[in-house]
Amino acid sequence: MQRRTVGSVGATAALAVVFGCRGGKSPAVRPGSPAADGQTAVVVVGAGLAGLTAARALQEAGVAVQVLEARDRPGGRLWTAEVGGAPVDMGGAWFHGVNGSPLADFADANGIGYTRDRSREDAGFDAVAGAPLDDAAWDWMDEAYEGFPQDLDALREGLGPDASLADARAAWLAGRGWTGARARAGRFAIDQWHVALEYAGPPEETSLRWFWEEGGFSGGDHLPDGGYGGVIDAMAEGLDIGFGRPVSAVTAVSGGLRLDTPQGPVDATHVIVTVPLGVLKAGSIAFSPALPAGKQAAIGRLQMGNLEKVVLRYDEAWFRPEGGGYYLAPNEDGAWAQVADVTDAAGAPTLVVLAGGDFSRGRRAGLSTAAAVAEVQGVLAQVYGRTPPAPVATAMTDWTSDPLSFGSYSFVPVGASMDDMDTLAAPVDGRLLFAGEATFARYFGTAHGALLSGLREARRLGVEDVQIPGLRGW
Repeated sequence: MQRRTVGSVGATAALAVVFGCRGGKSPAVRPGSPAADGQTAVVVVGAGLAGLTAARALQEAGVAVQVLEARDRPGGRLWTAEVGGAPVDMGGAWFHGVNGSPLADFADANGIGYTRDRSREDAGFDAVAGAPLDDAAWDWMDEAYEGFPQDLDALREGLGPDASLADARAAWLAGRGWTGARARAGRFAIDQWHVALEYAGPPEETSLRWFWEEGGFSGGDHLPDGGYGGVIDAMAEGLDIGFGRPVSAVTAVSGGLRLDTPQGPVDATHVIVTVPLGVLKAGSIAFSPALPAGKQAAIGRLQMGNLEKVVLRYDEAWFRPEGGGYYLAPNEDGAWAQVADVTDAAGAPTLVVLAGGDFSRGRRAGLSTAAAVAEVQGVLAQVYGRTPPAPVATAMTDWTSDPLSFGSYSFVPVGASMDDMDTLAAPVDGRLLFAGEATFARYFGTAHGALLSGLREARRLGVEDVQIPGLRGW
């Protein structure tokens, strides 16, 4: 839903008035903090989940807050689109674990259902061998997927701190003497299941030292009913969001900060920047004075992963009973590696074909939707062993080239560390704050990490008792 866009103002005091009247300070704020100061006026840059959560927590505590969003919709990289009438998440799609998860708690409190993802992935094709995956190949992939993480400590000790996942995978396979089809299956399981389709980074760049060091929640992957759009709408409810308002500069001025937008300047006492890491890396926002050298270095070291989707909506579920599946590309470049059957979640026969890492960063970026769909249809014919019908609707993502993201989500490459994410999260002069999944080391690359980063920054400004339904105590 579109929300009111606030016009630009020229002074902090005026901005506090335009932001709207507050009904008195909440007892949930820390005495003496910015949140307890009646003159505090916060601007949040970006209406993704991190920005919405920070703004909502501040507003619930009685703080004047406005969100500026470059897109014409909220959600950022959480985007539920209609494809042939079927709701499909073009960005983040799952709740990764629901036991003790803030996302699940928020959904529960706001009447948003979610369903365990029990989709099957029984189809598969090895294009190098020119044959469907047989039982032995599936067993080899499972063995590599389960066995590789068990040997991480030994691999790190043997390869050193500057090793990549590709280095570790090569060493692991060589240590077991795997060759031919068995090695190919093992490479696919490690390179795709563990790295490109999870972290979205190329195995050659992803750090071995920091692989599998983040946290998670138990309970299995779940899909929010109707997509993430319901979560975004619930979090955005009642917020003052100015759409179509990209911020090009943030400048320190007397008593606060000034933001440059196409509609004119906006002043604030505090600013929370929640744009993706890729936007910071591109220098799309000029900071004056410049960001501290350490923060700039952290931004330079961290990287954005690339995970893209092709969505195909059909009249019939011709791909069942197999459901989803996997494709081992002829040159093992990860092209269209995973086929996900999202029919049950979408309410109509729908496949989502995913590719991550180098393929999405490189060759995928030059494909038109029509060319990609034609290529994917050929892949599906091999994966399922039958000619697919023409889809009635299609869609394709391009997060890699999107100037408002320049990638899908962050990962830790060789030469960087999770400490860089903590550095990125650090405030500047107490007035310029940062949130987003790339600033939350424990849960980077996830929607729950983005949400928790928003709560963290609201607390940094003085919100002690979060009043958002479902998130009290987080």
